[in-house]
Amino acid sequence: MVREQYEVEILAPPEKVFAHMDDINNVGWHMSGEISTPMMGSRLNLETINDRKGAGATYKWKGSVMGMAIGIEETITKWTRNKEKTWQTIGKPKMIVMSEYTMHLLLTPTERGTKVLFEIDYSLPRTPWGWIMGILLARKYAKWCLRRACEDAKRAFEARIA
Repeated sequence: MVREQYEVEILAPPEKVFAHMDDINNVGWHMSGEISTPMMGSRLNLETINDRKGAGATYKWKGSVMGMAIGIEETITKWTRNKEKTWQTIGKPKMIVMSEYTMHLLLTPTERGTKVLFEIDYSLPRTPWGWIMGILLARKYAKWCLRRACEDAKRAFEARIA
């Protein structure tokens, strides 16, 4: 497994930051809501598998990137309100530059707001072509995902302050 992480301070209380980042639509916006270079101009569709909140909630990402099918199913494995959330892929994910992954979100109160630590542990694909693509692009893609989710959350709160 390879680990990447991103840390940021957001000028808002942990309960508000957690509520925002607990919503997969907010954290996954960079994959489904806009056209971007790291997504090769593609978008993924998000499907909620069950209506649970917290541990056990499951959702699926579907679509294609550069004509290749993408299918990722995720479930929340740890959830502590206003503090921590962990989710991971289940089944056999169909991705281009990564294979299985686990994402972890940890919030810590600060004097000014909330410190957000967002991490991903991922494996490279096992096929020769996938492994090469992973070596070339996975780290950049992982860093982009983490940074976008955190900076989008920061903008959501701090734009209100300015």
